[in-house]
Amino acid sequence: MANATGLPVILTIGCLGLAACASSQPSAPNASARSSTSPPTTLHTTVAQNTATSTPTCVGLSTCTPPPPDAEGNPPCYYSDGWRASIQDGGIEVWYFREPSSNLSKPDQVTAVVRMKDGTAASQIADVDAGAQVHRFGFPGIDQSAVQEVLLTSSGGQCFVIGP
Repeated sequence: MANATGLPVILTIGCLGLAACASSQPSAPNASARSSTSPPTTLHTTVAQNTATSTPTCVGLSTCTPPPPDAEGNPPCYYSDGWRASIQDGGIEVWYFREPSSNLSKPDQVTAVVRMKDGTAASQIADVDAGAQVHRFGFPGIDQSAVQEVLLTSSGGQCFVIGP
């Protein structure tokens, strides 16, 4: 009989606990609160605190604030340029994208330089045809963990490539 009376007691306690939780939740905003022109203070305070104390997560988008120049004063490359480990050949790949504002009707020569942590460097030069907007450089013998910095040089100047 203890089980027969224990079950209703447990259900009653559970319902009371559920009711207590539901009553402590803030009520849904009413229609007049939705039409208010003043933003909720708590939301803005939280956002300001999070952005001041967290690391930036915006990388590789045109709307992101570009990073500062590197130690040599090179600016960051166009936001679409990048480098990463290559699945195809086990090394790294560097992607060059011509900026839409550049003169796409003229050919260009682009040099990719990969500086390694041990002080050595590898480079490749590519002729980018008029109208071509993308070029992939492959460095099959370079492990991603060995890379210190990747630079691109074109008629527009030299810049550093943001990578992983």
